[in-house]
Amino acid sequence: MTQSALSRAIARLEADLGTMLFSRGPDGVFLNEAGGLFRRRVGRFLIQIDEAVARVAERRPKSAPPGSLAAKISAAHARCLLAIWREGSFRAAARSLGISEPSLHRPAREIEQLLGRPLYRRTAAGLAVNDAGGEFARRLALAIGEIRSGAEETGRSVEHRTSLRLGILALAPRTILARASTCLLERDRAHGIEVVEGPYARLANELNQGSIDLIYGALRTPPPHPDMIEESLFADPYIIVCRKGHPLLGPGSRSPAALARYDWIFPDRGLPRRIVLDDCLKRWDQSRVVQFETSCLATIRALLATSNRISILSRWHIALDGHRELAGVDGLAIDHRPRVVGLTRRENWLPTPFQAAFLDEMRIAAASMCAAP
Repeated sequence: MTQSALSRAIARLEADLGTMLFSRGPDGVFLNEAGGLFRRRVGRFLIQIDEAVARVAERRPKSAPPGSLAAKISAAHARCLLAIWREGSFRAAARSLGISEPSLHRPAREIEQLLGRPLYRRTAAGLAVNDAGGEFARRLALAIGEIRSGAEETGRSVEHRTSLRLGILALAPRTILARASTCLLERDRAHGIEVVEGPYARLANELNQGSIDLIYGALRTPPPHPDMIEESLFADPYIIVCRKGHPLLGPGSRSPAALARYDWIFPDRGLPRRIVLDDCLKRWDQSRVVQFETSCLATIRALLATSNRISILSRWHIALDGHRELAGVDGLAIDHRPRVVGLTRRENWLPTPFQAAFLDEMRIAAASMCAAP
């Protein structure tokens, strides 16, 4: 590049970010504080691109060095591959990008030839990414996330201020999240938090792909992906729950035999709660006739509140989140592996200052809860 072309590129970048990256004076041009922050993110971006290329092209005995290959990957290559990966097929990707399929095929095939390895396979829906293509696209997405984080750390533009995407599991106590979020957002009104609820498998996949930043809820030690790190916040065991005024809450001893008179509301098969409940009923030698099977918490609460049915939920979900119509059955513990609620993140994730502040507020809120009588 010529010096004038480089200057124009820097000016466009600063305009996009809405802030200056360099201090300009009689002694020259130097990175300022914002420029130093953005340089760190660009460095991480380039390292991850090189690692992505090295991983996908590693079976090529005479492949060029990853850095030289990475430099040849254009924005069009990345945009098309990511669209195919996210949309599931060439046809859907072309539609999402607003281009024709032939226009998509050229950059998609160019990046495949560049890496020297097949990235696509034929499915019932048409051409889609194969395992190598999916892994390369995932790593590209994580790398691009560094640029987004750098834009948020240094930029002044409103569009860069969606600052944290949090995946939350069904039984994670919302009161903890509400306290942490309120404390943080009251003093920092320039940022935002997006909360996405879903089953663990889906959220773990989104975390692995960089679509969300954190998962809040019960930990799954070990996590399903090797680059996931879990941080425990508090123990949250399962308890038996019923409606207020239920006969089980009256005077008298609590025993498994007393439970046999009531019908259970079963969680969906495969969920940790369902596994625990099935094991308990087997150990207690009780019938497992399934009339209601659901993981919809609103449905569970309605069924419990309007009948003598019983179910299992987490202790703090009931105690903290204020379901006044429900109560836990004391004196009858459920035997199961320790259940711990915490945060799950990617190993190489570098949080922005706002994201780091959110982590601190979650730790403070959880510690306050555990210290409460």
